Amino acid sequence: MHASEIISDVIQPLKPRDTMARALDLLDEFKLAQLPVVQAERLVGILKDSALMDNSDPEATVEKLMDTVEIPYVRDRQHIYDVLKLMVQNGLSVVPVLDMGGRYLGAISEHEALRRMAELMNVAAAGSVVELEINRNDYSLQQIARIVEDEGARLISVYCSDLPDTSRMEVTLKINREDISAILRSFERFEYAVQTTYQGSRAEDDLRERYEDVMRIIKM
Repeated sequence: MHASEIISDVIQPLKPRDTMARALDLLDEFKLAQLPVVQAERLVGILKDSALMDNSDPEATVEKLMDTVEIPYVRDRQHIYDVLKLMVQNGLSVVPVLDMGGRYLGAISEHEALRRMAELMNVAAAGSVVELEINRNDYSLQQIARIVEDEGARLISVYCSDLPDTSRMEVTLKINREDISAILRSFERFEYAVQTTYQGSRAEDDLRERYEDVMRIIKM
């Protein structure tokens, strides 16, 4: 999924000559902490709500308050992972999108990016979740998938995270079956350490909680 596919059709950019009042109105309307500043289809800055709060000049325009150094953006063909990475690294609620010629195409909100990410992860799909803990050197997605598929099921999402200060990793699997008892026995036969399982509706509740946790982190 590319950045161009998740551009908001409602978020309006600011212009350099816009007033503080207009900037505050748009930030409040879109429930954002930043807004792109655009002139002649070019991204010229980004305005943060903190700049407005710290300003004491009632005549100040967006041009005087916006950041113009290291303006964050993504290109239209970059993946949604790049969008989320930029949001997390820079504490952004919105990311501007430019084409390869530098023309401003629009902006992506954190809510839309996370909603689309949840779709990629099949959060709403029925099934179960399994968490495995393995040595990094022993990780083989091919083998894990074969164990699941040999029991007549299939993986519908996989994500991995390294465990800090160890040589081990956690692998979280979403499987398209609510009864996974046979799959769990197979993992045990292959000496995989099953840490946690969430079957049926519990799996969906857990994924929703994880999604909400990510939302809270990005808003911090």
